[in-house]
Amino acid sequence: MDPTSSHVNGTHSLWRIFGLNAALMVVLGGLFLASQWFDVREQEMRRLELLDTQLHISTEQLIANVSREMMVLERVLSSEGKELWRGSLDSALGRHPSLVSLMVVPFADYRGSSLRQIGVGRSCSWQLTQPEAQALPGRSSLLFGSALPLASGQPGLPFYRHMDIEGMSWLLIGCLDFSEARSLLANPNSDDGQRLRLFSTNGLLLFSSPQEHALGVTGKLPLSSMANMGKYISERGVRRYHVPGFDGRPRMAAGSYIAPLKLFSVVSQPLSSLWWLWWNRIWFGMLLGGIFLVVLVVVVARAERKRAERHDELEGALESMTARSRTLVTLMDNLPGVVYRIEVNTGVLTFISNGSAELFGRSAESLVGAGITLTELIHQEDRQSVSAARHWAMCAQMRHEQVFRIIADHERWVLDRSVMIEGEDGVRYWEGLLLDISAHKESERQLDFLARHDALTGLYNRKAFMAAADERVAAGGLMIYADIDRFSTVNDGLGHEAGDQLLVAVGERLLRLLPPGGLVARLGADEFGLYLPHGNDDPAQVVEEIQQKVERPFTILGRPLIISLTAGYVLSETNGDAQALMLNADVALYHAKSRGDHALRWESSLDKHVASRMTLEQDLRQAIGSEQLYLHYQPQLDSQGELQGVEALLRWRHPELGMISPAQFIPLAEETGLIFRLGRFVLEEACAQMVRWQDAGLHMPRMAVNLSARQLTSGYENEVFGVLESQKLSPTRLEVEVTETLLIQDMEGGLAVLGALRELGVRVALDDFGQGYSSLSYLSSLPLDVLKVDRSFVMKIDAVAGSDGGIRCPNQQAIQLVGAVISLGHSLGHEIVAEGVETDVQFEELKRLGCDTYQGYLLARPMSAEAILERFSVNA
Repeated sequence: MDPTSSHVNGTHSLWRIFGLNAALMVVLGGLFLASQWFDVREQEMRRLELLDTQLHISTEQLIANVSREMMVLERVLSSEGKELWRGSLDSALGRHPSLVSLMVVPFADYRGSSLRQIGVGRSCSWQLTQPEAQALPGRSSLLFGSALPLASGQPGLPFYRHMDIEGMSWLLIGCLDFSEARSLLANPNSDDGQRLRLFSTNGLLLFSSPQEHALGVTGKLPLSSMANMGKYISERGVRRYHVPGFDGRPRMAAGSYIAPLKLFSVVSQPLSSLWWLWWNRIWFGMLLGGIFLVVLVVVVARAERKRAERHDELEGALESMTARSRTLVTLMDNLPGVVYRIEVNTGVLTFISNGSAELFGRSAESLVGAGITLTELIHQEDRQSVSAARHWAMCAQMRHEQVFRIIADHERWVLDRSVMIEGEDGVRYWEGLLLDISAHKESERQLDFLARHDALTGLYNRKAFMAAADERVAAGGLMIYADIDRFSTVNDGLGHEAGDQLLVAVGERLLRLLPPGGLVARLGADEFGLYLPHGNDDPAQVVEEIQQKVERPFTILGRPLIISLTAGYVLSETNGDAQALMLNADVALYHAKSRGDHALRWESSLDKHVASRMTLEQDLRQAIGSEQLYLHYQPQLDSQGELQGVEALLRWRHPELGMISPAQFIPLAEETGLIFRLGRFVLEEACAQMVRWQDAGLHMPRMAVNLSARQLTSGYENEVFGVLESQKLSPTRLEVEVTETLLIQDMEGGLAVLGALRELGVRVALDDFGQGYSSLSYLSSLPLDVLKVDRSFVMKIDAVAGSDGGIRCPNQQAIQLVGAVISLGHSLGHEIVAEGVETDVQFEELKRLGCDTYQGYLLARPMSAEAILERFSVNA
């Protein structure tokens, strides 16, 4: 399009917008003025109705006062002689200004003439019909007649009351002049042309405020006025916005009918008085409207000037957009995924980038224009969930992000991130990016499996076993805790590979022996747990049969191998607790091994072994601070054999029991709280040794110490800082190791402490990665520097011996798994340390996979501080 033409059209558009806004302002202004006029008129009408109600109430109050006075007068007349009646009537007349006439006549003279009447006040004509006279006896209230003129010419309202005095019927007649009640029926706004009036049904004007004379000498209204009045006044009350006034001016009026008095009340106001009220309401709005129009003109003029300024930039902007469009196409063709666009209603692909050939195995040309929908490319089992998720995202107006499978030459997982847009043609589209995450899903699946299974045997680990057993113990069953006798001799004599193969073979046999509903797990190094559902067989016989079948000869590394299995077991009838059963079975196993029994069933008397644990606890308390506890250090080297650091390992030489394994006293220390003193000892000794090496001429890059989960409490970072400060040691040379199994026990608190340590500069390592709860969902959130690959992964890099004479080759499946862990760690920016490197094959494969640091017997065993100095000092 021609930029000049666009500029001209834009100018016209701006002034069209101004014209439309001005017209809209006029229309809205007119509506505003009209609404305000009707609102003012309605407000004034409600005020007139309120005044009419007040007039009605005041009139009824006046009548009520007169009625009470007449009742009092009747009692007074009944109690005194006739010669005194005139004085009583005169007194009553004086108490009520509006009461202008009172007389008493025999009831028989009700027709209007009597020679025996007693009266005071003005002369008042009256007349009573026979039906009205007949209704008077027994009537408690006054009976009001039609308005009649008084002698003065002013209309008056007569009333009647029957009295029975000394057995004779009398008729009490009175007359009201409402003009005398002006203080009671006052009009507060008479200066504004407001009028309050009372009319009789025969057209006489009884009251007017302000005071005025009706048409005619007698004050009686013409018949035409009476007809108009009847149109807008009824018993319920009526409002009228425009009626002809008695003074010739159009008025608005509200009126009602006072039934007992046969009177009309009318309150009116000239329409002209509304204009000033209306003007007070609208002047500010009209001022704002005028200001808005002026501002709108200024804004349009400035916008036109800016449009003119931007006109010169259009051609350059169009060229820049074209260049960016070409760049965008190039980027989409080279993205590690597929960019697509589909119609929302039909799902048909309208665009897809060239990456479709690699992802779907089909070219972009074969997919676009052929009426193919994206749903057809999604795996059959995932289509419904994808459709539901898109629908939810569309309703919520949010971005759609979902993982699902697609149809390809093999199972492929993709991550879909898309947003809904509206095209220039008004059609809505989903535009998104499909990323191939198949490798990521496979790694996550393997890690998820390892979170619940032992990496070596593939059996349940302890946590998964206990969780599954908890679901089954309610029905009762048999819990067995077993371990392989003299397993360490297999490792020492045949090597760790033989030990690993034996563990795998034992696990496979136990798995084959399981009945339906049974469980088996590797609980520790050479320990296995079994849970068998309750049966009728003798538990001792069941355990013996399992032992006999497991103890059949194995072939390990081409050699026959016979083992024995010691077991402790406990029987739970119903509603058992898996943790308690496991503990009791462990106690039975402990006593079976100490007695030399093949198997032993738990009894309550076996709990005496707790006493031995207490003895060990007391010995450990005495050992802390003595020379029984000391540290050994295992070097960590790079692929060139350069020293990268050491890991501090705690040792306990008991004066009577000899060397006690950390696996025995560390859990006891954690249970009793001694782990805090042990941890302090290890930290202080390790840092002090760093300084001693430094003084001896050996620079140790870093020292790794192991932490217990219980040490990861708030404030531990202060303890570490204090030790480093006391030794004048840089925090960057200290590394703390935590296992993921322990860290998961208090994830929130542990993360806080580890984060604080990292802020100090201390390095954080995740030990035994893959052995416990490895999951991508939390790994990326941990404050880590180092990821230590568990020894069980490294040991499986060597394949088992083949049947062709023991030729060994790398285990490709294990290598791929370790490679995935290393790649994952590097992608998160972590250094990778491989534990348990014991063979050349393992070392070479780890180097090829890009491992950073190595630790294991192949490179160096744990050794004393003196041995470290002797091996790695510069002089050596």
